[in-house]
Amino acid sequence: MVSVIMPNFNHARFLVDSIQSVLGQTLSDLELIIVDDCSSDHSSEIIGRFSAVDARIKVMRHERNQGLSRSRNHALELAAGELIAFCDADDIWESDKLELQVRLLESHPNYGLVYADSLIIDEQGAPTGRRFSEIYGLPKTPSGSLFGDLVHGNFINILSVLMRKECVRQVGPFDERVRWVQDWWYWLQLSRRHLFLYLPRPLAKYRVHGRSTNVSQKRAYCLDRIKVFRWILRDYSDLAPSAKANILYSMGVDLCSLGKFGAGRRLLWGAMRCSFADVKSFGRLCKTAVRLASTFASK
Repeated sequence: MVSVIMPNFNHARFLVDSIQSVLGQTLSDLELIIVDDCSSDHSSEIIGRFSAVDARIKVMRHERNQGLSRSRNHALELAAGELIAFCDADDIWESDKLELQVRLLESHPNYGLVYADSLIIDEQGAPTGRRFSEIYGLPKTPSGSLFGDLVHGNFINILSVLMRKECVRQVGPFDERVRWVQDWWYWLQLSRRHLFLYLPRPLAKYRVHGRSTNVSQKRAYCLDRIKVFRWILRDYSDLAPSAKANILYSMGVDLCSLGKFGAGRRLLWGAMRCSFADVKSFGRLCKTAVRLASTFASK
């Protein structure tokens, strides 16, 4: 019923917990596709030990490191299930995650994807006391047509997602030109075609540690966000003026944070001009954009 995709790169110290959380699901009709992305630790030994005793595990190994997008796409090519889920090798699922989400999708046939909240844990697996939704924020209405909310940023944690395979047939694979925020770009494209369903209960544990990509690759994340924002402006000409203004504002802030002050200022002023068309957003965004543009004027 469900194909679970697990990319792994040198996460041997977390891998046992992640694999066990998938294999121990109350819904057992699943396959676990592990793509080892040329790990240099003892990940291969751990994966081999599990695959030798559980026929639900499929293993693919890369001879060179190819990144998350390629790893997930290779797993999608092998996936036999009509539902697709994702669990990275440093994250953990609650035991009833799939059962609850499958039940929700079965009772909501018009929805293409269900996602949930997740708890933040540290390197040792201890709860930090925070939820994913507290850090990244949810829209006022977290279920339904979410494209208008996703254009501003990602609030969907990939390890919490269960989606119909039909979604993959329509949108295609993850975009391998995007290395760090490929999931956000994927949800954006998908949200133009499908309704999303939100489950507020935390169904997974999202581990944040020194090698987490959102920690170790902050600059690369920023550049990828700017790339996706540009694609949004290029591909979706029907965006509301307020949405365009917010995107230009976010790009300007990101560019200034990267030290590209000239380009950042131009986008901040562009955000202000674009917000003229929207009375509600003008005051708030214009005031902030002017302040930031002035702050960086001498940079």
